[in-house]
Amino acid sequence: MAEQGMFDLSGKKALITGGGSGIGRAYCEAMAEFGADVVVCDIIEERALETVDIINKYGHKAIAKTADIFQPDEVDRVVKETADEFGSIDIVFANAGVGEGARSRIHEKRIEDWDRVMNANLRSVFLLMRAVFPVMMEQKSGNFISTASVGGFWPVTIPFSVGYATSKAGVIMLTKAAARQYAKDGIRVNAICPGWTSTNLHNEEAKKIIRKTAKDKVPMGRVSQPSEIKGLAVWLASDSSSYVTGQTFVSDGGEIA
Repeated sequence: MAEQGMFDLSGKKALITGGGSGIGRAYCEAMAEFGADVVVCDIIEERALETVDIINKYGHKAIAKTADIFQPDEVDRVVKETADEFGSIDIVFANAGVGEGARSRIHEKRIEDWDRVMNANLRSVFLLMRAVFPVMMEQKSGNFISTASVGGFWPVTIPFSVGYATSKAGVIMLTKAAARQYAKDGIRVNAICPGWTSTNLHNEEAKKIIRKTAKDKVPMGRVSQPSEIKGLAVWLASDSSSYVTGQTFVSDGGEIA
């Protein structure tokens, strides 16, 4: 068990979307390790259950839930169930999302591909905010953290991934707008912007490309592991960052320094 101190999350209730793998699983582990009860939400039930099995060792309550974060009714249901079962929702990580898939220039891009990325990466964050902010307003406290990306700063980071870059830039701006709107309600809103990260959502060919890109472009010369985001996540989720809102925090090995 980690030394908690000022990062103590004991008694806090956390909801993490996309918690079944990669960065989302790292968020779940970090929250549980520092004392929070966790709802692991993922579109694939098996992955959510795997994360629950991993974090059960910390001895706090962990629940797996499935939801399609594209759908308002599904998001509303998960938020209501979490609030009912836990009695509060103190921490939310809006982490679920998708990659670009087929990368192309704007005039070549299929509308359905554009809509898929926007729905998963930007609309889903809006839907989660819309559902959970009333709960946090009633509590007069809450902490909402989104996963954006270094791709949200400039599209050259991921060539021809214009949809992904635009969606993540939208998350960054939505974070700033929400932080201003809800600060007086006791709600903090921030975003984490990872760089190249190795997750099990990438196939072997994609992992090779990611490793080569990181070696060539990242000053630290390597990709990040999901576990390397945990410290930042705990800091933002805890009262140690109590005066921080509306900010985006980059963890990218110096790529955009």
